[in-house]
Amino acid sequence: MPPAVKVAELAERASTSTDATVLRDLSRHASKTVRISVAGNRAADDETIARLSQDTDEVVRLSCAGNLADRPDLQYAAADSSEKWVRALLASTFARNDERSLPYDLQARLARDDFRETRGWMAETTNYRDLFDLLVTDADPRVRARCAANPRISRAQMEVLVTDRQWGVRAYAASAGLRYPDDEQLLRLAGDRSAQVRWAVLVRVDRPREAIELIAQDHDEMNRRHAERALGPGSILGPDYESSIRAARARATHDLGFEPPPS
Repeated sequence: MPPAVKVAELAERASTSTDATVLRDLSRHASKTVRISVAGNRAADDETIARLSQDTDEVVRLSCAGNLADRPDLQYAAADSSEKWVRALLASTFARNDERSLPYDLQARLARDDFRETRGWMAETTNYRDLFDLLVTDADPRVRARCAANPRISRAQMEVLVTDRQWGVRAYAASAGLRYPDDEQLLRLAGDRSAQVRWAVLVRVDRPREAIELIAQDHDEMNRRHAERALGPGSILGPDYESSIRAARARATHDLGFEPPPS
């Protein structure tokens, strides 16, 4: 059997096996493809993942960092990593699971990380009010903007973002906000001084018709032309895009809210 085929078969086995012993053996394979597959397998034991997190290959190490949801001891080790993307992946651990979160002390460290991507993931996922308040005033507008995607955000907190001095924050809030911005906030953003912000309102799935009508009078030709199309029978948004965005925003229908820091 050609070596490439054998490696592919072993990688498949490393991805699907639920036997920790088998995975431990495969984690020592010379092929990084096989080791990457082991690193991403939730059935691998902590000892295997801890060893692979020190692998010579960066992709193997990053795959380990994305497999820490049920490994509290290894989460702390990842938070101490000198590799910024390891810390960022740790911060994103529960990005699609609002019912779970990293421990408060870990979140507090990651919310103050030097790497903006790490702080950005904390902005999107933290469930603690004091950390969110810290991140919504972050010096980096890209971090502040990502607070809009946190499903726990209140209308008052969103108001801070839709009135931010940086147009990029306002535009991201318009496009990526879940429960908010509401119709009134979106209507104000439809008259924003930035054409990019007005465009972000236009391509939002659930923008009010009044906002589209306002942008249809826009002095920016692209905004005006697409708004005119949006007022017609067709759609300027693809069905797959609409479905994915609506599914993401369904997360915000739950009454989540922020928690106070533990005493």
